Amino acid sequence: MTSSRRTAARLLGLLCAAVVPLTGCVAVEVPVGASTATGPAPQSPPEAGTTADAEEQIARAIFDRVNDERRARGLEPVAWNAELARVARDWSAAMAERGVLEHQDVREVLAGDALSGFTGLGENIFTASGPVPAGVAHVGWMRSDGHRANVLNPGWDRLGVGVFCAPDGSVWAAQEFGRTVDAERPPVDRGTPPVDPIARPEEDGPSCA
Repeated sequence: MTSSRRTAARLLGLLCAAVVPLTGCVAVEVPVGASTATGPAPQSPPEAGTTADAEEQIARAIFDRVNDERRARGLEPVAWNAELARVARDWSAAMAERGVLEHQDVREVLAGDALSGFTGLGENIFTASGPVPAGVAHVGWMRSDGHRANVLNPGWDRLGVGVFCAPDGSVWAAQEFGRTVDAERPPVDRGTPPVDPIARPEEDGPSCA
């Protein structure tokens, strides 16, 4: 990809991230079910090395950046969850197939059996027309009030990231933040943290190409 094409793709990615608040990032909670007393244990995120495929490398890079932001502001990090990552990857692929950037019904997702150990779910989504680096998606979310509120929400304790590199060269990504039934965290916060300081402002990292 030439420098001019890379710049154009990066700008479009930021524009898409900025438009998302018009439809709203989403976060929902439900009462704790009597049949589920414990949440899923923390899991290992995807490999960070070049032996992993591009989608997994991007997902891991985004996951690491989220925790860098949280630690920089004195918040507990989130642990990886494979089921949340599956939800995120499936939704990224579904958005790519339709060519529409939109949120799924997270309340319906949260009510499903696969997420029975969760009482809360928040979603951030992103797209760009070209294979932009992971840092472009991260910085776009951090500069958007609603998305930053999810990244820095003290009530989340799990995260899954899913990325889809579409055949047409576009990239689609989703973050699914979760709160487990036994989370030892503050309540999910409805406030909006300030933009600065962004701990990871670099628009670099792995990409689809």
